[in-house]
Amino acid sequence: MKEIVGPVIPIPTAFDKNQNIDLDSLKSYVNKIVELGIPNVMTTIGTSRYNLLKIKECKQVNEAIVKGCGSKAVSIVANPVYGGTDHAIEFAKHSEEIGADYFLLYYPERYYGDENIFKFFKKVAVSTNLPILIHEMPMRNGYGPGTVQYSIPLLKRLLDINNIVGFKEEALDAEYSNQIIEELPHAICIGAGGGMSRYLYRDHSRGAKAYLGGLGNFYPKIELDFFNFMQNGELENATEIVENVERKYFENIVPIGWHPHLKYAISLQGWLPEFEREPMKMLDYKEKRVIQNQFELYKFSLL
Repeated sequence: MKEIVGPVIPIPTAFDKNQNIDLDSLKSYVNKIVELGIPNVMTTIGTSRYNLLKIKECKQVNEAIVKGCGSKAVSIVANPVYGGTDHAIEFAKHSEEIGADYFLLYYPERYYGDENIFKFFKKVAVSTNLPILIHEMPMRNGYGPGTVQYSIPLLKRLLDINNIVGFKEEALDAEYSNQIIEELPHAICIGAGGGMSRYLYRDHSRGAKAYLGGLGNFYPKIELDFFNFMQNGELENATEIVENVERKYFENIVPIGWHPHLKYAISLQGWLPEFEREPMKMLDYKEKRVIQNQFELYKFSLL
């Protein structure tokens, strides 16, 4: 099992002007950021637009990303947000067949008790030899309004299953995130939401080795510089990147929408076409100009 260390970059699916998947551009993009030093890449239900793709297309995207990595980076691929247990098993087996390093497993139903969730993960886990990461995020409550978090006892049970080794943690609750990182110190944890800022101020001190990157999608150097500073104990330099670049960039981009902005930002480097599949939001001229100004301000176009 390859170790997941450093930034994990979520990969958006490439489309052409007719809204068809552009697999050649996708594979080329992954190869580009890996050649520039990105150590881990991942498909996710959000950034990778899996809610907009058919089953066959999700598999094609997973395969293109694994091929784009070659053996130079860790590849983590996911199942979509829809489909039953049989579909999840199908994706787990396919992920193993294409040579992925990890399978990110999303539970596609509402919460109807811990036992249902445990049975789902157990059935999928025994179908593959791949190490599995739980896509840990709030579930819709099947018994009423609101959402339900994975409980700590449930996560411990799931991690006792032989090839379930960790999770992409997206709890959207800082206190709960702290608790699971502290109580499950031996699990692989990829912290999502917050990027370098979260890793600097919270997760690194709790022993986390990896985090979901943001700026690394279109400017790998800054992501790698930050992580190297953290590894070498150069916290002042790491803090400068977070406070003077990442946070200020986020402040200007969040009103546009991170996911709609991301494809265009990557296109400014010439690495992916800017096209999206409806109903994903397309940017207007003013929004594009905001992103262009940010690139000019931080010199993101200089590799």
